[in-house]
Amino acid sequence: MKHILPRGFALGLVLAFLVSVNAQAEHHRATRLGNPATRFAPTMHTPDDLRARFQDEKLRPDFAEVLRQWGWTGDLADFFAAGLTNEIVEWQIPVGETMPFMSTREAGRPLCLRNVTWAGTEPISAYAFNFSSKGQQYRCVIPKPCSNFFVEDLGPAPQAGLAIDCSVPEKIIAGRKLRVCLTVHNTGNGVEPNAIATLALPENVIVTATTDGGCVTNNSVRWEIANLPASSTKQVCAVLKPVQAGPLVFNSTAASATVPSVQSACETAVLGMPAILLEKADDPDPVQVGSNTTYTVKVTNQGSADDANVQVVVTIAPELAPLSSSEGTISGNTVTLPVVAKLAAKQAVTYKIVAKGMIAGDGHSKFTLTSDVLKSPLNAEESTTVY
Repeated sequence: MKHILPRGFALGLVLAFLVSVNAQAEHHRATRLGNPATRFAPTMHTPDDLRARFQDEKLRPDFAEVLRQWGWTGDLADFFAAGLTNEIVEWQIPVGETMPFMSTREAGRPLCLRNVTWAGTEPISAYAFNFSSKGQQYRCVIPKPCSNFFVEDLGPAPQAGLAIDCSVPEKIIAGRKLRVCLTVHNTGNGVEPNAIATLALPENVIVTATTDGGCVTNNSVRWEIANLPASSTKQVCAVLKPVQAGPLVFNSTAASATVPSVQSACETAVLGMPAILLEKADDPDPVQVGSNTTYTVKVTNQGSADDANVQVVVTIAPELAPLSSSEGTISGNTVTLPVVAKLAAKQAVTYKIVAKGMIAGDGHSKFTLTSDVLKSPLNAEESTTVY
């Protein structure tokens, strides 16, 4: 249904109202501004005039009432503070633009008219300022002729945010390379211009490589991540070499000029690996019949973890006969050396066996090493010439 208002009525506007049953769907058409009877406040000529509107204690309740009628859910304190302090710019409302609402007055009372289309012959000259409230951005526009303001919702306010995750394999063998990766998340709604990710280095690791230009210091690796888009991630990695067994904990941080530091951590177990070396030698060689030679047997755990139940059994060649052993027992030509319950990493044990030359010939003595780690016995021979 179409309503034509009497001349001079309305708002400081000359309006034709097209009103639906639902008030939320009402539409208005404005063709002229500045009616002193219905304008929201006097005409503005300078930005200081706008500031004066927001300083006017009599106008503040009217601002609040118009916003209430519109259904605004922001904080009035933010709105008024912005009108007093935020940057004010020149603004133009083009012909044909529909504003979400516009304030006016009816019999002096503040009124909110929704969906007002400017149908004048020229753009409206106005002032505008932006502000944020409760996580949303807004623009307040106030036409100069009438101070009949409106507020536009510009969407979520810029919000910076970072998160970081650390990932590493659950376990690794000592001495092998290990890849530690950090994933930096931009949890904000704008581009993060320069995030810094830092990986603290525990002791006993060596950095062998980094991705994305990671900078290695004495105790950390640092990455600069430029222009990380909103709701996106960036992964950076370092390749490390642990030098000893044990747990390794990696602490990481992400921060920027606008975001406080956030932290994450991950952990791996560096597993040791036993590595058994059997060494044997005879001295002298050759040996004369009736003379003695000494076999030296040395077992070393060259690895990075303990081995257990380490034992060597020596079978002396028939050309010789065992006479004594620094440890162990002799039965015929077999010398059974003692069981080492635990042979720690880098630990060694040494034994001496004295044997006498009995028959001329090339004697081959056999050495058999067993342990919990060895899946099958380790066999070796030592050749001794008897003459």
